[in-house]
Order: sequence, then structure tokens, then C-alpha cells
Amino acid sequence: MLQINEEAVDALKELGPLRIRGIEEGEEVELEIEEATEPSDGDQVVERDGVRIFLDAGAASALDDQVIGVHAHGDHFHFTFDDQPA
Repeated sequence: MLQINEEAVDALKELGPLRIRGIEEGEEVELEIEEATEPSDGDQVVERDGVRIFLDAGAASALDDQVIGVHAHGDHFHFTFDDQPA
């Protein structure tokens, strides 16, 4: 299951809940990140320290072994996905 890194928690508290959708593009999955207030039917909910991320089935599968990072840069945010530690 996707994990949320510690540094991402503060940024996600500022952003609010997010929904990540996995869109299949040939053999790859493109991720779309959007603001959300509630999960959609079938979404997996990932929580840490009061922040929530909703994942549709495609995103949940693609990010199953990843850790999300979120970094604030002035008026915008950068998202990173890294392998979970062994």
C-alpha cells in the first residue's frame, strides 16, 4: 500500500485531501492528482497523521510499493514517488 513520508504530511495538511487516478497509457500508467473532499466508490484510502489520499484501483496498483513525497515551492507543490524501504 502507498505510504506517505513524514515531510509530506505538512504539505498535505495545507493542500487537503487528494485523489490520485491511474490512467493506462499503453503499457504504462499515467497518474493524475486532483483535490478531493471524499473518496469515490472503490477508492483505497491512505492516511497518516490526519491527512488522506484517495487512490482509484489503477493508482493503488501502480503505487502499491511506493512512498509519496510532497514538497512546497512557494505557490505550487512537487510530488515524488520513491520505492518503499526493504
